[in-house]
Amino acid sequence: MIDFCIETPNLILRKFSEFDTKDIVHYSQQPKVAYWMADMVLNNEEKALSWISRVNKRFNSGEPFIILAIEHKIEGICIGVVGVIPKDELEDEFEIFYGISDEYQRKGYATEACKTFIQWVFENTKIKSLTAMVKPENIASKLAIEKFGFKYFDSKVIPYNGGVCKFNYYKLYNNSVK
Repeated sequence: MIDFCIETPNLILRKFSEFDTKDIVHYSQQPKVAYWMADMVLNNEEKALSWISRVNKRFNSGEPFIILAIEHKIEGICIGVVGVIPKDELEDEFEIFYGISDEYQRKGYATEACKTFIQWVFENTKIKSLTAMVKPENIASKLAIEKFGFKYFDSKVIPYNGGVCKFNYYKLYNNSVK
């Protein structure tokens, strides 16, 4: 079923498959991933399979609604997620998000995946800008987002994980990608 693929030197960005369920459950429950992306924790394979089905049904590079698995080329396993979706809370701006399993963090994989994905989005969709929402205390993501070229604009309080949460609000315009 994998009919969409973006390759980088170390990674493959592709649609999720049912074979990713164990990997998704594993990385979504890693302490750092679960803390920073609490709304994306999947506690068992049944929930992961249901999530994969929903994500792949909504997959649309025209809208876009694109959520991709980050596969480690050598190990052949899903180590994370990268995506861009309409952000309803922000008047349908398009938000980029990503997460890498704790044991694969600090190895450059998030940078490799996101830079390639951002370039692909701007070259292959009609999106003129991307939004990134980062919890203020998440220094690593703040630094990564800024490394990708995003600029801080404001802070916003939006619904999140059954409550509300303050986020730093960043934007990246198509013409600013290097």
